[in-house]
Amino acid sequence: MKYLVFLLILFSLPISAQDSSKVRLFVKGGEDYFVRIDGKLQPQSNIITVSKGSHDIEIWSFKQRLYKDKLETGNLESTNYFAELRPSSEYVGYLQETDQYKRKLFFAKTAPFLITSVSLVALPFATMGRINKHEELVQSTFLNDRNQIPDETLENTQLQYNTVNALFFLSAAGTLIGGASFFLLKPYARKLTPPSFKQQNPFTLEYMQLSYNRGIKSPEFGLTLNF
Repeated sequence: MKYLVFLLILFSLPISAQDSSKVRLFVKGGEDYFVRIDGKLQPQSNIITVSKGSHDIEIWSFKQRLYKDKLETGNLESTNYFAELRPSSEYVGYLQETDQYKRKLFFAKTAPFLITSVSLVALPFATMGRINKHEELVQSTFLNDRNQIPDETLENTQLQYNTVNALFFLSAAGTLIGGASFFLLKPYARKLTPPSFKQQNPFTLEYMQLSYNRGIKSPEFGLTLNF
């Protein structure tokens, strides 16, 4: 009798195992993804165990569209399932708005600042070079008038003076225009609002948000819980 009971227990154990199937999930396009089988949220793992047969599967990841499909295991005890997630239209729009925001911020704040900074650095060197080349030009002109140096030397000195002179005026103009643009566009730059993207996890009460931090010039992730 005991032997018969032992055999019944022994053969009853694999029955439940034979009725289930191990599924290995391969998800492309998402980071941390959530899986729901037949309306029940699964542990966050790429290996899940389900009963054999047909199941409704839903997969979601932040920034992606909700994926829905049928999971067919058949009579297999182990199978693989591949899913490819697609970015949501709202997230694609957020990326486009972020690019526009970066361009506006660059032309309103970064570009004038760079022009002013570079011009201020170059201006002292251009001023000294202009003075030195002007002295060389005066000397070369004097010597050329007395046939002590050839015309080619005078022309070379004149070309060098013109180059440094142009750099001087360019640096001076860059300092004035860049500085004026920076202060005139400063109120406009302050009014620029960085875009944000907010999406609710369809399986939980969480809201996830992504926004552009203009201080660190990179995206910033946030999480909100609803109770």
